[in-house]
Amino acid sequence: MMLGWGLRGFIGGGPFGAMIPGAMVVLALAVLYPRRDWTLPAAFGAIGVGFGGEMTYGQTVGFIVKPETFWWGFLGLGLKGAIWAALAAPVILLGLRPAPRPVALAAGAMILATWTGWKLINEPKLIYFSNLLDRPRPEIWAGFLLAAAALAALGGATARRWAAVAFLGGFIGFGVGGAIQGLGRIYAPTWNLHWWKYMEFFFGYCFGFALAWAAARTDLQTMPDPAPAPAPPAWLELPVAALVAAALFAVAWHVELRFAYLLGGSLLLVVLTRYRWLARHAAYSITFAAVAFDLARYWSKEYQRGPAEPAYAVAALAALLFALAVRRTNDDPARLLNLLMWACVADATLKFAIHPDGLRNLLDHVALAFVLMAVAATRMIARLEARPAPAP
Repeated sequence: MMLGWGLRGFIGGGPFGAMIPGAMVVLALAVLYPRRDWTLPAAFGAIGVGFGGEMTYGQTVGFIVKPETFWWGFLGLGLKGAIWAALAAPVILLGLRPAPRPVALAAGAMILATWTGWKLINEPKLIYFSNLLDRPRPEIWAGFLLAAAALAALGGATARRWAAVAFLGGFIGFGVGGAIQGLGRIYAPTWNLHWWKYMEFFFGYCFGFALAWAAARTDLQTMPDPAPAPAPPAWLELPVAALVAAALFAVAWHVELRFAYLLGGSLLLVVLTRYRWLARHAAYSITFAAVAFDLARYWSKEYQRGPAEPAYAVAALAALLFALAVRRTNDDPARLLNLLMWACVADATLKFAIHPDGLRNLLDHVALAFVLMAVAATRMIARLEARPAPAP
């Protein structure tokens, strides 16, 4: 998840970028605990971790990099990281026992709780961790805190344990990670280091560690494991998946609501309990499509390398080829993790390469870190795959 979060900060951002570590961390659990179907939990993980991506925290980072507001920034980042993780963890757990009625109840509770916290605390700015004096950002953390509490209450003792552990891991990860960035920029301003990236790596590590700790202390094998849903033929599956992706993009980008992605994602969770064969594309294909379109945007708009239409056409073709590759994995977690991880690393490498500063960006230590971490992860996956099968 440390690698996934670093990638999220570079090739995605927002809720769709956060789907990268969400899918990757559940796939890592799937490699560790292979005796169940992890396709639906991976979709819930990608969407659930994506929820927190709607929280604004750029101006909160602005507090932590100044000595006079350092501790307020630390509190704000720690709290937002804790809420991000505490909301995602019970969503992942929900994907491990995805009965349609509980999922629908949980989705409704999330939407209602988010709206309540947003209206009571965030919109009137009763407790505010952004900058009131300079282009104040609309916050949503209180709504997500109530949503996390609602899921923990509905999910029982296991959900409360997962949420509590994730809350602690997220607070340490984002709070201390933010402090690493803040102290670095305060006391070593001339060092040409990516302090923001170190914050992301540390948050991903702590968030992933908390989820791994919770999973290791949960008897995953006793949870209901529905038989994998047979997929329709490719000529039907891929167009439907594309329509679902377009619908989620449209809701998240065009609906005038502060938590539009949570609204669309919550409804998609309910759909997935009825049409479970869509889960593989909700987890992986939509995630990569957002990454590919982000690269097209940087090529055409941010870096002004060429016209937008061909760039987005290539991105759409790449997303289609990726979806076909996903379909050919037969939902094997190791193959899917390698596919998603290396596709995102390749996208990041291309983004470094097309930067206006030139190809020397490929020697940037973050670019090298992405590749080295992916190589290390691939080796660990291979070793885990080679271990003797557990006794039935």
